[in-house]
Amino acid sequence: MTDPRQTPAEGPHFLLSAEAMFSAAHTLPGVPMCERMHGHNWRVRVTVRVAQTDVDAVGMAVDFRVIERAARDAVADFEHAHLNELEPFQDRPPTAERVAQVVCGRVTGRLADIAPSATVEEVEVWELPQYRVSYRPGPA
Repeated sequence: MTDPRQTPAEGPHFLLSAEAMFSAAHTLPGVPMCERMHGHNWRVRVTVRVAQTDVDAVGMAVDFRVIERAARDAVADFEHAHLNELEPFQDRPPTAERVAQVVCGRVTGRLADIAPSATVEEVEVWELPQYRVSYRPGPA
């Protein structure tokens, strides 16, 4: 019996993650040391949520390769780019926080077509192994 206080989003679900990487440069005006152009080997992890009721007949919520492809597609134009010159960062500098938001929006759009039962739960972005930001979009 389900708890009547639970909303469907709080019910049994699976969280699945896949990663993509890219190398890119950026500058962060007004941030000491980061004002100069510098680069990172960025790492991006996309985690999606799929309700237990949406698992397919094989027992899969969504194929990991679908999530990985969506993550790779989301950062494809970032590879070996100066991020500040790209359209998503024309008005706001490419901080790790902003990169995570952009990736989230792109992956959300892609998954709506190829895996509609999957919703983005979290996007994590690493600039360096010890520096990571997590972005969690609000309810749809």
